[in-house]
Amino acid sequence: MTMTMSGPPPTSSISSNAAKYDLNVNPVYQIDMTTASTGKMVAQTKRRVRWRFGFSNKTAIQEGGKGTDCRGEEHEVTLIWSLTSGKR
Repeated sequence: MTMTMSGPPPTSSISSNAAKYDLNVNPVYQIDMTTASTGKMVAQTKRRVRWRFGFSNKTAIQEGGKGTDCRGEEHEVTLIWSLTSGKR
């Protein structure tokens, strides 16, 4: 599948010189990833994939924190894919 975009790039209120996350200072971390077959009639006809990840807490890292002390913003992305119809 190829995705194309037309028109001007999206604008953002964040300056291009000041990124919110510097991956060298506060990296992204994985919390969980799960997959499931969830079709209503036939389980194999629908897939559900869930990713949970977070951005580490820059301040906690700079103060020398380790492990769970450095957890920051956490997010979840869920993809539901119907194999029979192709809907996502």
